[in-house]
Amino acid sequence: MELNAALNVPLTADRRRDDGQSLVGSRCERCQAASFPARAVCPRCGTAAPAEEAFAPTGKLITYTTVHVERPQMPVPYTLGQIAIDEAGPLVFGQVRAQGHQLAAGLPVRVIVAAAGEVPRYWFVPA
Repeated sequence: MELNAALNVPLTADRRRDDGQSLVGSRCERCQAASFPARAVCPRCGTAAPAEEAFAPTGKLITYTTVHVERPQMPVPYTLGQIAIDEAGPLVFGQVRAQGHQLAAGLPVRVIVAAAGEVPRYWFVPA
């Protein structure tokens, strides 16, 4: 396995996380594993420098929880969920902005990418 190619990948903090409309991560050209955020080495097969990819802006809510503990710039309560991004995208963890009666496993969602400097940087809403 040639891992030297991973040395040329930008540091995690310097990699793009979005393109203004959808999340950006990586996909391994060997095994097709998708990762968010992008990885320098594929977590499934160990191939160095997976290709950068913009993922589908839609997905399905897998599971969720409501948080009642404050975080800076995050008024409580808020909902966090695990999203399966469409078109063989990765599993992504993020805020879900939906009314309690709308929340259910399998709910179709779409990503909203915030303006630079906003917190959180992205969230999900019902599609």
